[in-house]
Formats: sequence, C-alpha cells, structure tokens
Amino acid sequence: MEIVNKSRFHSKSMASTYDQMCQLLVPGYDLMQDTLMDILKFNKTKDLILLDLGAGSGILVEKILKEFPDSICYYLDFSDDFMSVAKERLHKYPDRVTYIKSDFCGYWESKIAQKPNVITSTSAIHHLSNENKKKLYGKCYNALEYEGWFFNIDEMKTIHEEAHLNNLYYWMYHAKKQKDTLSGDSLDAYNGWMEKFDSWKKRNIDNIHLPKKDGDDIHESFLVQLDWLNEIGFQETDIFCKYFLWGMIGGKKVSNEL
Repeated sequence: MEIVNKSRFHSKSMASTYDQMCQLLVPGYDLMQDTLMDILKFNKTKDLILLDLGAGSGILVEKILKEFPDSICYYLDFSDDFMSVAKERLHKYPDRVTYIKSDFCGYWESKIAQKPNVITSTSAIHHLSNENKKKLYGKCYNALEYEGWFFNIDEMKTIHEEAHLNNLYYWMYHAKKQKDTLSGDSLDAYNGWMEKFDSWKKRNIDNIHLPKKDGDDIHESFLVQLDWLNEIGFQETDIFCKYFLWGMIGGKKVSNEL
C-alpha cells in the first residue's frame, strides 16, 4: 500500500478540537459505537482483545475498557498529537492499553503480542484509495483470531448518488445547527472545527467530481465494501447500522475446521 499524505492530520489543536466536538458534530457518532458495544455484548465476547485502527483521541477504546473490565486494547494511530490526547483520556488504564504508532500501510501486525478477537476502526479507512481499503481489510482478516470480528464505522456512499450527495449536505446542516447549543470554550472548539469543515465541503461537495487520491475523503458504497469482505473470507457480513453518511459494516473470521 502507498503511504497516505497525512500532514493535515498532525496538529495538537486539531486533535483536541476533534476530541471535544466529534460526538456532537458527527451525526450518529455515539449511535454507531453504542451499536458496536451491543453487538459485542450480545455475542458474549469474553477475554476481549481489541485493536482499534486510527484510534484518534481514544473515545471508542475508553468505552470498551469501561464496558469490558477484563479487556485489553491495542491503540493504533500515526499521529503523535492524537495519541497525546488519547493518553490523557486513557491514563486510568496503564496496564490495559498498548500504544502503536503506525499508519495503515505500516507493519503494525508485528507489534501485536496477542491476536485480537475484535478489530475496529472509526471514520478513518475512507482516507485510503479503494485498492488500499481492500488490502487493509485483508490485513485485518489475517491479523484476527478465529471467531473474531472486524467492524468498520465510516463515511460511505449509499446506493444512489443523489442520496449520497444529500447525506453530505445533511452533515453540513447538522453541524451548523449545533452552534446555538454552545457557548464559551465549546464555541471556540466549534469554530475551530468549522474552519476545517469549510475545506471538507470544498473537497467533497464543491469538487465532488474531481479525482481523489490517498488522504482525501474517498467514499465507497457499503455494498461494494461488503463484497470485498466476502471475497476476503469474512462470514456473517452485514451493514449493522446506518445513519446518513455513516455505516458500520463488518464480518467474522470463521475457522474452516470442523
């Protein structure tokens, strides 16, 4: 896989702003992650070993550590700034979190001492080209323990192009209407987010038909990505949750042994 241009993700202020605002300004952010938690509880996942790819400020890792007291987590991200924010968030769990600095194209598998039985990612994989998305899904399949699950919560195209464009516009509408609920430091963080959001609009709406490259927001249909998972060997694949632009797809690595 080619290395993604990551310069726009390196900023302590951006990492802090994202941490403060993502649950408010990303539609369905907690819905998606809480659905994941419900799936893990429904499947009675024990001795949970989680690998979170592009783990950012550590919000999902914290939820897992709280909900599953015996779990251990591998936090993976390429950004020192986001990792710094995550370490502050997760400082109560020094013996249960292993931090790995790597991008998706790196040899992160060699840094994992125990095979994970759950691999997750939230709003990160869409920055890869389609070719590299599929390669990463293959790496996740190989890294998983048998009977383990992979889940990707991400920005994805829906079935029709017009619906996808409406979903992009909805995110703008959702983010703008939150301003009236904020004040003080929260408003400062909101304004910082919205400055970045203007660039997002130019890339994804104003210039929607321009070619994309690794590092951009490269949205692919959840149906296409489910086909990739099936081709790789995942079973029980599904879109487990969908909310406008966001979907949670996943599948299970099943042993062929009887």
